[in-house]
Amino acid sequence: MYKKRKYIPVFLSILILLATIIIAFIHFRDWHNQPYLLDNTLATNIENSQNQINLKNIIHESQKSVVQIETANETNSKTGSGFVINNNGDIITNAHVIEEADSIVVMLSNGRQYPAAIVGIGKEQDFAVIRVPELNHLDPITVDSEYQAEIGDEIIAIGSPVGIQNSVSLGLIVGTDRSFTINDFQYEEVFQISANITYGNSGGPLILRDSGKVIGINSAGITDTDIGFSIPVTQVKDQVAEWIDEANSEKLEYLPAAGQQIDQQQLEEDALYLVDYLIDNISLRDYVNAYSLFGSEYQSQTSYTEFRQTFQSLLGLNAKEKSIIEKKNDTVQIKIDMEVTARNESYQEVKENKQYTIVVGYENDQLKILQMSTSS
Repeated sequence: MYKKRKYIPVFLSILILLATIIIAFIHFRDWHNQPYLLDNTLATNIENSQNQINLKNIIHESQKSVVQIETANETNSKTGSGFVINNNGDIITNAHVIEEADSIVVMLSNGRQYPAAIVGIGKEQDFAVIRVPELNHLDPITVDSEYQAEIGDEIIAIGSPVGIQNSVSLGLIVGTDRSFTINDFQYEEVFQISANITYGNSGGPLILRDSGKVIGINSAGITDTDIGFSIPVTQVKDQVAEWIDEANSEKLEYLPAAGQQIDQQQLEEDALYLVDYLIDNISLRDYVNAYSLFGSEYQSQTSYTEFRQTFQSLLGLNAKEKSIIEKKNDTVQIKIDMEVTARNESYQEVKENKQYTIVVGYENDQLKILQMSTSS
C-alpha cells in the first residue's frame, strides 16, 4: 500500500507535464496559423516607385506614336494631333483638323515631316483617318476598343497644344454621357475629362492610366478651364476599320505643303525641342530612338554600339542651361551645360559638369542632329 502511494506523485507529475506539452502545442499551432501583420514601408515605397516608373514608360512609349498635324488652305492653317494605329501608317485624328485642307503635313517628335492622304473623314462625327506610308516602321499605339468608362478613371491626354508637341496632361474621367453640337459635328455620349483640350490637342489620344491603351480621341474643350471632351474609340472603331479596308493606296492623294520657307524662329524652337527629346531618350535608356535623331554623317562616323557605350554608364542627365550660340543658314548651334551622374570604378555615384555642343539642321528636308561634341 505504501509503495502504491509512493508512485502517485510521480504519476501526477507525468500527467501534468503531458498536459502542459499538449496545451503548449495547441497554442503554438494557433499562433502559427495567425496572419503575420507588418507595416512594411519598404514594400510600399517599392510599389509606389514602380507606379511612377510605369507612368513614365506609358508616356514615353505613347509619345512615339503620337504625331503633330499641320494643315492649310488659301485662307487659314490649323494645328492638330493624331496617333498611329497600324503598320500601314494610318493615323486617327479629328475631322475638323483636316477638313477643307489643301495640304496635310505630319510631323514626328524628331522633327521629320511627311505629306498625308485622307483615308476617310466623318461628315457628322468628328473623326478621320489619314495615311503616311513612311510611318509603317513605327510601333502603333494599342487601342482598347472594348473599354467601358467609369467615373474617376485616371487618364492621360497627349497632343500638341499651340504647337508644343507631345505635351501631356493628367486627369480623370468626370462624365460619360455628354452630348452637344459644334460646327455641324454631333458629339453624343462623349467622355468629359478634367484635362484641358485646346488648339493643337484635337485628334490626340486619350489614354487609360491603368493600361496604357487608347480609349478616346481628344476633340474639344472649354477655353481656360480643365474641361475637355473626348470621343470614345468604341464609337468609331467599325467605321475606321471599314475606311482602312476599302482604301486603295494607288488612288490616295497626298497633300504636301508647297513652297514653304524656313521659319527661323520655328527652327530654333524645333531645334531646342529635338535636343530635349534626345536627352529624354538617353535618360530613359532608349538608345535606339536617340540614335535615330542623328544625321547620316554622324551615324557613318559613330556606330550605334559606340553611341550606346558612350551613355550606358550614365545614371542621370540634368540640363542646367541651354542656349543658342550660333544661327547659320538652316542650322542652329546649341550649347548645353549638363550635370552628369555616373558610377566610377569603385561603383560610387559621382557627379560632374560637362558642356555639350550640338548642331541641329535639315537633312533631306528633315530636322536632324548633325554634330555633337562634349567637353568637361
